Amino acid sequence: MNLLLVNDDGLHSPALWALALGLSREHAVTVVAPANNCSAIGHGVTLHSPLFAHREDFPHGVPAWAVSGTPADCTRLGLMNFAPGPVDLVIAGPNRGCNLSQDLLYSGTVAAALEAAMMGVKAIALSAPIDADDHRTVETFLCIFDLLDLEQDFTEVLNINIPALPLASVKGICWTPLGNNRWRGAYEKRPNPEPGFEGQSLYHPPSHPPERCPGSDNDYDRLYDGYITLTPLGYSLQQPIEGRRAIPWE
Repeated sequence: MNLLLVNDDGLHSPALWALALGLSREHAVTVVAPANNCSAIGHGVTLHSPLFAHREDFPHGVPAWAVSGTPADCTRLGLMNFAPGPVDLVIAGPNRGCNLSQDLLYSGTVAAALEAAMMGVKAIALSAPIDADDHRTVETFLCIFDLLDLEQDFTEVLNINIPALPLASVKGICWTPLGNNRWRGAYEKRPNPEPGFEGQSLYHPPSHPPERCPGSDNDYDRLYDGYITLTPLGYSLQQPIEGRRAIPWE
């Protein structure tokens, strides 16, 4: 297959290198990734300035570009400018940190995958806990990849989270719905320590994890029970309109 690899952690992510080299043994791989870390940037795209792209090929001849834009920009550039011919599948990741529940709304990794789906190309968003070993994550994903039926298993994007476990300790693969979480923490107000900015305040993002709503059999619970989680995603934000009340207009 002709594969495009993107991420939000940046071109020099060791996990991205490991995945590119692993897949390149059997597939044609092109890598297009941000020049800098773009974690939690969401689905931003660059509209009002040109993008800079610098070629930095990976070992074994894997073509790779560092792009000044966002993960979604990288998907677009890869599909429309850099990939040698039509792309069969986009793989976004591996992300350092899970993409579970409402975290998906902030994720540059998931946004890069959804951008591919919007352009008519199926995509996988791949993530693992921040303490996961990169090579273990890639080893496990390559096993999953051989088991997937890309024609039947999903139509737009497949969100995959891999537990931070050796392959032999993984309990199995689960199709799971998204769980629920809430980022409720207030920003922490601190004085600005920079000279010349006395009296000004800085607001630091909350450092604690989101509140996880009680539930069972969702992506968060299954991942931390030792399972690989698979959740199909789509780019439509629409909810059903059937059964909505008529709003009078006079």
